Amino acid sequence: MTLSQAWTDTENDLIVAEYFAMLANDVAGRPHNKAAHRRQLLPLLNNRSEGSVEFKNQNISAVLKGLGEVWITGYKPAFNFQSSLIDAVAR
Repeated sequence: MTLSQAWTDTENDLIVAEYFAMLANDVAGRPHNKAAHRRQLLPLLNNRSEGSVEFKNQNISAVLKGLGEVWITGYKPAFNFQSSLIDAVAR
């Protein structure tokens, strides 16, 4: 896999769902383990690295911030993201 390989819609949907599970805990003040969520997600993705998953979570924060929504403060927004991620967040 090359570094520039775009995430598929399926991969985006999986990571966004996992992000929103963590966000729900965050908003409710419940503790959550980002590393455990990442380990659960990795086998479902197309050979992505842990760093890639971390950065994609930062991309999701950027999308949410751009939409004026709450985001996980532990994932500082990174604004260089695929436009298809916006669709995944909307779904």
